[in-house]
Parts: sequence; C-alpha cells; structure tokens
Amino acid sequence: MNALFIIIFMIVVGAIIGGITNVIAIRMLFHPFKPYYIFKFRVPFTPGLIPKRREEIATKIGQVIEEHLLTETLINEKLKSEQSQQAIESMIQQQLQKLTKDQLSIKQITSQIDIDFEQVLQTNGNQYIASQLNNYYTKHQNQTIASLLPNQLVAFLDQDVDNATDLLCDRARNYLSSAKGTQDINDMLDTFFNEKGKLIGMLQMFMTKESIADRIQQELIRLTSHPKARTIVTSLITNEYQTFKDKPLNKLLDASQFNEIAENLSVYVTTFASKQANKPVITLMPQFVDYLEGQLSSKLANLIVEQLSIHLSTIMKKVDLRGLIEEQINTFDLDYIEKLIIEIANKELKLIMSLGFILGGIIGFFQGLVAIFV
Repeated sequence: MNALFIIIFMIVVGAIIGGITNVIAIRMLFHPFKPYYIFKFRVPFTPGLIPKRREEIATKIGQVIEEHLLTETLINEKLKSEQSQQAIESMIQQQLQKLTKDQLSIKQITSQIDIDFEQVLQTNGNQYIASQLNNYYTKHQNQTIASLLPNQLVAFLDQDVDNATDLLCDRARNYLSSAKGTQDINDMLDTFFNEKGKLIGMLQMFMTKESIADRIQQELIRLTSHPKARTIVTSLITNEYQTFKDKPLNKLLDASQFNEIAENLSVYVTTFASKQANKPVITLMPQFVDYLEGQLSSKLANLIVEQLSIHLSTIMKKVDLRGLIEEQINTFDLDYIEKLIIEIANKELKLIMSLGFILGGIIGFFQGLVAIFV
C-alpha cells in the first residue's frame, strides 16, 4: 500500500512539474517584453524569445514570403491565368457600362481623377495648339503648297479644276439673268451716262437706256457660253491654281499672319472642345463607346496583363515586399503578436502543455519504481 502511494505521489508530482514547465516555457516565448537587470547584470531569458528575436523573425518571414510564397514567377502565372484576365476585363466593362448608364461627360470623368479639364484646356490647350502650328510653319515655310497638301487632295483638285470654269460661268449666267443682275447693270449705266455727259446724251437720241442695258445684258449672258471666253476663263483659273500650288507657304502667309491664324484657330478649337466636354461621352461618340464595350475591353485587359508581366520584376523591386512585411511586423504590438500566435496555434499549444503533464507523469511513475526498489 505504501509502495502504491509512493508511485501515485511521484506520478502526480512529475505530471505537475512537467506540465508547469511546459506552461512556463510557452509563456517565456512571449514574456517578458523587455529585459530586466539586477544591478548591471541582465536577468537570463529576458526579454522573451519572440520579443528578443522580433526583428530577426520579421526578416525571416519576409524572406520566406518573398522567396517561396509570393514569388515573381507565381504572381506572373496567376496574372496570366484566364481567371485574372476575365476579372480585369469584367472590371473594365463595368466602368464602361457606368460611363453609359450615368451619362458621364469628359469633364465629369476627368474630375473623378482630380483633373480640372477646363483649367487644363485653358492653361495648356491654346498655347499647345498655337505652338504646334507655329512649329509646323517654321519647319515647312519654304515648301510649296502642293507638297504640304495630301496627295489625294492634290489629285482631286487637279482633276476637278476644269469644272471650275463651268461652275463660274453658270453662276455668272444665273446672276446676269436675275433681277439683281438687271438692276446692277442699269445702275452702272446710270453712273456711266452721268460721267460721260453730252456724248452719251447724243447716243440716247438713237437708243433708250433700257434698250442699251438689255443689249449689254444679252451680250454678257451670251459671252458666258462662248467657247473662246470659256477657254480664257479656264486658262486663267489653271494658271492661278498652278501658281497657288507652286507658291511657298511663307509667300502665301508671312510669320505674323500665320501666327494670328494659329492663335485664332487655337481659341476656336479650345472653345469648341470645352463645349463638347460638357456633353455625355455616349452622345459625342456612341460608336466609339460601343467599340470600347465590345472589343477594346478584351484588348485592354490583355494589354494590361502583358505590360504588368513585362514590368513585374521592376514593380516587385519598387514594392520591396520583404521590406514591407518586415516593417509591418515590427510595428505590431507584442500583445497583438502573442494573441495572433495563440489564436493560430492554440490547439497545438494545449497539446504541448498536455504532453508535459503526460511525460511528467510517466517520468514520475518510473521514479516511483526506482524509489521502491532502490
């Protein structure tokens, strides 16, 4: 009976010692948070393991995450996956649909990214447009008009220059045949008669002013259809057109004239753009918005993935994932770290404490046997 009591007593004592030892060991992982000193000597095991090695732990965790978990290769593979591309495309389409649904204007869109479209347009628009036009003039001022115009436009003008004769003669004939033309001829005759005095007075003895005006009108109308007159008009138009094409830009407009045109044009363009910027984009460019929703969203998603993949290495270096994790862990309170680890490993820590009690009990059992037989 005495032997059984000794064994049980040793088991209980061993279990208590083993369990408490493990509890203290686990506790010493986190506590104390700071070192303690007796005189000038630091008390052993202060601070606790995790407070003492927090910076080293943070460095190792950052290294493990960067080198083995969130690696560049893994992120690149995830980025190129069909699921990621679909997510990016879906996000783009949602923003485009919002553009249509909310009837957003260009000014509203730019204001969402903290850009004052009106201010940017007025501050930089006029100056930029005028500057570009003046640079163009400086670069091309010695070139001929024909060399500056698009080839298709020059070919079109060359082909249709002969039609100008028909158009001009038809317009002249219509004008001369109109009431306005008749009135203008009569007015010019009155002025002519008043200037010539007696000589015209003698002429009026044989013909009335109305008959003279009618005769002049008929001759002018006939002249518009006369082949010789049309040939002369064609020759004049062709010569003037050729002269215009061969004239250098600076002979047509000097620098001051071109600068004035550039300034007026820049003001007109910016004013027009400002008015249009208040209208919904879907109203201004419905086909373009349809194209964005239908095709560009997919192309844009592919482009984003492609560019991110190309520049991923640079982005990873700029982000410095390891340094970011180290910095974040080092900012955590030790109480929070303790709570976090216990929440994660609570079951395992309890098993360790239980194992301490069990091992202590087993050791106590054998110690009891030794005490009895020895």
